[in-house]
Amino acid sequence: MTFSQLEQAMATLRMSLAEIQNKESQLDAVVNQFRTQLRRLPRQVLYGKTGLDSSLSAMGEIEERLNDALDNQRRVLEIKKSTLEELQALELVKQVDEARRSLQSLRQHVRTSGEDAETVTEIRRLETFIAEYSKRAEQAITANYEERYPL
Repeated sequence: MTFSQLEQAMATLRMSLAEIQNKESQLDAVVNQFRTQLRRLPRQVLYGKTGLDSSLSAMGEIEERLNDALDNQRRVLEIKKSTLEELQALELVKQVDEARRSLQSLRQHVRTSGEDAETVTEIRRLETFIAEYSKRAEQAITANYEERYPL
């Protein structure tokens, strides 16, 4: 994946995440609204504003809608989790790519200017970083793939 493709994929995921968070907020509001309605309906029966049968019917409808909203909320959270994991994996890939570019630049600097202790230390640090974070990115990407496409 080229750097611009990586950036494009990350931007797409961030936009999706914003949409997901918006939907999550909407569902939170709907769940709260249904719960409030369920709390208020029994009082209306007590004070004679509505009949028992109509209140029971209304409560049943509200409970169905609430359960549907809670199911959607659970699904949105699953999608959000997957999106965040994918974004994290791509961010790791980006960090590794940036470290590789820095390492390449340092090696070019060593070829033209010679070695010094600070440059050698930085090269080793970057090599260690690349090895560690490449493995993390691989694990994150592989785990995400295996979760989505089990055998």
